Amino acid sequence: MLWKRRTERCAGAALALRDRCACYGELLREGGRARLVNADKISLPDGVVSRGHLVDGAALGAFLRRKLAFRWGRLPFAVGIPSADCIFQLFSLPAADLEEARASMAWCFSDYFPFDFGEALFDLCEAAAPAGARLSLVGAACAKAQVVPFLESLRGSRGRVFAAEPQIVASTRAFASVIAAERFLLVMAREGSLHCAFVSEGSGLVFRSVALPAEEFAWNSQMCSEINRTLDYVSENFGGTAPPVYIAKDASAPAALPFGNLRAAAREIDFDGVCPAALVPPADPGWYDVVGLLLRFAHED
Repeated sequence: MLWKRRTERCAGAALALRDRCACYGELLREGGRARLVNADKISLPDGVVSRGHLVDGAALGAFLRRKLAFRWGRLPFAVGIPSADCIFQLFSLPAADLEEARASMAWCFSDYFPFDFGEALFDLCEAAAPAGARLSLVGAACAKAQVVPFLESLRGSRGRVFAAEPQIVASTRAFASVIAAERFLLVMAREGSLHCAFVSEGSGLVFRSVALPAEEFAWNSQMCSEINRTLDYVSENFGGTAPPVYIAKDASAPAALPFGNLRAAAREIDFDGVCPAALVPPADPGWYDVVGLLLRFAHED
């Protein structure tokens, strides 16, 4: 439970890795309003993160613990795991409910993810996709090797890690909270990778992260190709017409994408004005993953 019931003033914090820095924010809720009251960017040392991947999780966690110890006090905080370190799969199992499906993953985990069950952190949720008598699921997993040392070394006597999730999920939550469409594809380019998230009726069902070429002139071509592949996958697995595509403006390619090459209606979306929480002090557009993590606190009792 993120908020105690009948409490008028509550606070939480969030931390997300972005390029060569870490973004930290604190959210204060007073009554029914939430606002970002403290925000900071912390430059990261060399050798801990590379192209959106954790390289030395233990060293990174220890560094951030020292930097942030004087700020978070006893606030519970959520951590954004680099999206490129996470794998998402859509599949179905002959299970009666979610708990039975989680238990059965001990036997079939390697059928869906490229590492062993004992080497992974994972979670499942039900997906609104037809599967006959089987249970439709979205699974997310990451290897323990770097993520667990990162979280363990980040945790300190004055800070409590409440939750950890892929940053693409947090980013999607921040944008999806104000996009009126019931079905849409959100696209972001970050840290040399293209991230796509398909949302239907408020639930993220498909998440993809694809490495982009180093040459900027080749970005637009590959981005359009990968967006179209994602649209094809959505059509094959969920049916219906092609969902509208929303492209995060601050995270798109160096030049404007040729929207005419996409197989669905597309538009750019600005982070400014998107967040349902007041940003004080104001955060730049790159903070949508942090705000998404903070909205975990705002949406719970």
